[in-house]
Amino acid sequence: MARPKYVLLLPLNYNDGSEVPKEVRDGFLEELFVLAGGHHIAGTGTGAYRMRDGTKQVDHSLEVWVAVEEEDVPALKRIVATYAGILKQESLYLERTGGTVEFITPLSVGGTAQ
Repeated sequence: MARPKYVLLLPLNYNDGSEVPKEVRDGFLEELFVLAGGHHIAGTGTGAYRMRDGTKQVDHSLEVWVAVEEEDVPALKRIVATYAGILKQESLYLERTGGTVEFITPLSVGGTAQ
C-alpha cells in the first residue's frame, strides 16, 4: 500500500550555535524508525527562517525523508513537535510531498512477485 512521503529538516545546531548532540539526533531518527519502519537521510543543507521577533536565523539541517501510514500522520506530527521543543525551536519544517512511497518486492525467477 502506498504511503504519503514527508520531508523534514532537523537542525544540526541550536539557535545559539551550539551543536545538537549526536544522541539527540539519533533518538529522533530512532523514533521515526519505530513509527515508520525506516527513514532516509537525503543530506544536509542550509536555510534561513524568519523568527517571530523578525530576526533571521540560518540553520544547517539534516534532510530526512519518511513514509508513514495515513493513520500514523498524527503520531509523526507529535514526534516532530516534541523534538521542536527539545531543540528549542519555534517550529520545525515538515513537508507532506505530493508523492507516495511504495515498497516493491523482488520478482521471483518465474516472473511473479514473492
